Amino acid sequence: MGIASFRPKLFALSNAKEREAWRVFSSSRSAPLDSSRLAGQWKEWHRCEHPQAGPLPSDEVLEFAFAARQGSTETGRYGTVAWYPWRNQAILLLEKEEFIQVRTNRNQRKIRQEEQVSLSAKNVGVIGLSVGRSIALALSMERIAGKLHLADSDQIELSNLNRMPCSLFELGTSKLVSTARAIAEVDPFIEVEVWPEGFRAENIGDFMENLDLVVDACDGLQAKALLRMGARDRRIPVVMETNDRGLIDVERYDLEETQDFLHGRVTAEQMSELASGGSWSPEWLDAFVDLSEISPRAQESLAEVGKTLAGWPQLHSDVALGAGAAASTIRRLLLGEEIADQRIRFDLNEQLSVAYTA
Repeated sequence: MGIASFRPKLFALSNAKEREAWRVFSSSRSAPLDSSRLAGQWKEWHRCEHPQAGPLPSDEVLEFAFAARQGSTETGRYGTVAWYPWRNQAILLLEKEEFIQVRTNRNQRKIRQEEQVSLSAKNVGVIGLSVGRSIALALSMERIAGKLHLADSDQIELSNLNRMPCSLFELGTSKLVSTARAIAEVDPFIEVEVWPEGFRAENIGDFMENLDLVVDACDGLQAKALLRMGARDRRIPVVMETNDRGLIDVERYDLEETQDFLHGRVTAEQMSELASGGSWSPEWLDAFVDLSEISPRAQESLAEVGKTLAGWPQLHSDVALGAGAAASTIRRLLLGEEIADQRIRFDLNEQLSVAYTA
């Protein structure tokens, strides 16, 4: 059985071939089109394009501008039809340039226009889509990348829903498919490639092809080793978000040749051995998360995993904070800012324990 659908079909009505393709497509199946939302999008675009004109342009101004835009196309039509097969529905959107302009308008000038253009050409890989789902969505919402490579072989389980923003109706669904669909419903113009078998030695080359950065959000020790070896060989930076006490690793394999990994914590020989297969041990946990620095409650939980606890605990609040911190770090790395190879913590609990004066 092939992987479930996760890509929308797009038809730009201003393009003669694509308009005809939509006509043929929609006539061959039940393809309900919701065109009621385009007027609101066009109004937003006009406001973004003419902010000095005020927030409420008249209907006449909007209609005149839209008629002029339609009249300038080869078909006399305008808009992108996005057909979502998993919803069995299509929606009429702005065309790509205007859509992206409106979608990213509230980024400015926290992200400058030239930076947004630069980021749209970046390719980012995310391995592991439990915690990684929130990171992938944060990257998509800010349009920090124009293309994403996603890898995960697991399905959504009920216990995932304490930290994954999914629906009960998605239980048993591939985490990969669920994430790709969520991205497509935010921005159908972001390219998504998927690896449903997960990140393995056999697909390192395909997964890492043309990547500018890779995110480690996976649990598998072998995958963690393989992705670092692949990143070092291809001079790609790695960001790992571990969410306990806001831990983020920035691993700059792109800056210089290095024989060691994880800021010198793991030798090349150890990593090669781990890539051949291995299981979690206190020593490996220490290398990846600094056992002496994890939160007291994480220490308490770790001692009970496999005894009174079925798995390592993670909270949505920690995951959400970590996704934001990771996305901000990734954005700055992709824009070429000087960020050192380092392990850092954004510990909100630590900050809340300090009595700051107002």
